[in-house]
Amino acid sequence: MRSRLKWVVGAGAALAVVLGATPAVAGPAVVRAAGPLTDLSSAPDPTDGVHGRLVAVTRGDGTTHFVFVVTGLDPDAAGTRLGAHVHVGPCVAGNGAAAGPHYNTGAGGPPSPENEVWLDFTIRRGGVGYAHAVAPFEIAQGDARSVVIHALPTQEGTGLAGARLACLPVEF
Repeated sequence: MRSRLKWVVGAGAALAVVLGATPAVAGPAVVRAAGPLTDLSSAPDPTDGVHGRLVAVTRGDGTTHFVFVVTGLDPDAAGTRLGAHVHVGPCVAGNGAAAGPHYNTGAGGPPSPENEVWLDFTIRRGGVGYAHAVAPFEIAQGDARSVVIHALPTQEGTGLAGARLACLPVEF
């Protein structure tokens, strides 16, 4: 429990830094989502029954800071690294394909953190996962609808991360 609390407090501190660092003049654009994740896989996995929280803050300079916290992960899977990305489609139970492809700015080049949102995390003792990413872009309203957790860490150059396990609905 102490380990879980430590990571939740750490995630909250990171979020406070992100929110506190936004310019007071323009005001940040903030997207929030929280709740139980939709199970995309019929097989048992470390994400079964988890809750997630995403906060995305777009600063005046056009960069977007993402904080993603997942609780209730299988503590026996501590040390396992999972991929997670913003996707364009919705969460549909048992249907990972419904989430569509990763959100991509279309800026060219292979999938990367420069044109997608990669939120890979390691499952910590206590069943908590945490990711922070900074993207050099803003996701336009209606262009993305979910964050999907994948079975494997994201591969550089391809953006592939294995089977789709769980999904948090997010309305950008």
